[in-house]
Amino acid sequence: MMVDMKTFNHKSKLRYLLSVLALVAICSVACKKTEPLPVDPYAGGKEALGIKFSQTAPEIEGTKVTFNITGLLSHRSKAHLFINEVEAVITDVTANTVTVTMPNDISTGPASLTIDDQIFFGPMVNVSGKTEIDLTFSALGTNSIINQVLPLPNGNLMLVGGFTNYAQAASEKQPINAIALINPNGTYLNTLASKKGANGSLTSIVRLDNGQFMVGGSLSAFNERKSISGITRLNANGSLDTAIVEVVNLTPLNPKNSYDTVARFNGGITGVATKVFNHNNQLLVLGSFTNYAEHFYERSTRDRKVIGYTKINNVLRMSLDGKMDSTYNFDKAAGLPLEAANGGIYNGVMQSDGKLVLIGGFTKFQNQTANYIVRLDNNGKVDPSFNASANGAINSIRYNATNGKYMLAGSFTTYNGVQVNGLVRINADGSLDNSFTGLPFSGGNATFAAQLSSGKIIVSGVFSRYNNVVRQGFMILNADGTLAAGYNNIGRFTGSISDIYEKTNSLGYPTVILAGYI
Repeated sequence: MMVDMKTFNHKSKLRYLLSVLALVAICSVACKKTEPLPVDPYAGGKEALGIKFSQTAPEIEGTKVTFNITGLLSHRSKAHLFINEVEAVITDVTANTVTVTMPNDISTGPASLTIDDQIFFGPMVNVSGKTEIDLTFSALGTNSIINQVLPLPNGNLMLVGGFTNYAQAASEKQPINAIALINPNGTYLNTLASKKGANGSLTSIVRLDNGQFMVGGSLSAFNERKSISGITRLNANGSLDTAIVEVVNLTPLNPKNSYDTVARFNGGITGVATKVFNHNNQLLVLGSFTNYAEHFYERSTRDRKVIGYTKINNVLRMSLDGKMDSTYNFDKAAGLPLEAANGGIYNGVMQSDGKLVLIGGFTKFQNQTANYIVRLDNNGKVDPSFNASANGAINSIRYNATNGKYMLAGSFTTYNGVQVNGLVRINADGSLDNSFTGLPFSGGNATFAAQLSSGKIIVSGVFSRYNNVVRQGFMILNADGTLAAGYNNIGRFTGSISDIYEKTNSLGYPTVILAGYI
């Protein structure tokens, strides 16, 4: 889904089912007593008013909207018309039409009319504004979640996630499993040599200086090549980076069993890699895991691999060939990992200096108080200079390079002791940025927030109102947290956003690619 930065609905509550129940009483002449007929359960129902909307698109002229409707003229005094749950002012009624003035902050959605306790449903009202779907971008997308969008130097985009198809392009000869390549307009490119791809979801991808890629997730094989533990390296064309290794041959008369083709990157985890970063040619991995895994091929056979495990919790640093760095998040002298978080790590970002800021559902990290957010120094230890604390889960963190600040979204209601509404912007040291104020939500909370280079802020989640204004799962804010006038016209959003990417479309307009489960 792409949104153009240039430029839903009164809930269904009543539906009548009218039935006629014919009761036939048969009594013989010898019957001494006549039983009374039962009470009609549908007696007293409302008389039909004869009002009917035409489902043709209404006529919109400026702030005036005219609907084709019949039967309303005699009920005008009791009529209330809503556009996407917001009442509009009725200015004129004829035998065949009703005209209203759209209120401020209206967004695209269906019309509905109420008279007393009866509801009549009208057509969709498409409200124009500064935000619209970019029709130059393919809208077919994947058949499941996209976790990350990675822009490439040539303008193409690499997608990773839990999908098995893109725009119905997959076939038996060219399957699509968790990784896909598209051009800037969203068209699928079949030039990627990933073949059968990952056998599990990919949650993260990073491009190395030599053009190769590191991918992480829940995979244990890539293109049916096994012996992968959550992390592996791909060549620039998307194929698995492999090597031929010598193994133990238990059948000397069959020389081919002396060698095996394996993933060249020999390192991994037991669990799920949530994010993979590259800093100074060292890999930083965060996620839900308790062990580092390394294959010992000199003691393995083609059919059975020997794996060595080292205890390590949540965060790991490795060399580009997969060797664990025992100076990071690890007590080398004791040969033990530092204490794990006591809750899930949902996401994280890496600063330019290599420090990691992690968010999630934890309240302790390395046996220190860390309320849902923590920063690690370059040795993987809790950084006490980062002043950050919330009272509930933080679901999303996004860094903005333009202002050097972070947007946080979640279910928390205080941050650093200050009452907030689950949406804050913080400074590089973890303190609150008081120039932004997240206003109250109704019906849920934000699960994703990101500030664009223009200063506007995209927010999505499970909510129905923001500061008592109807906003259904998606909105665009000004840099101070207020609703951006003219940008909130696109109506209801269903799903979740995992990643965004800013670009300019083929017509020269600034756009944003929204990726996730939409």
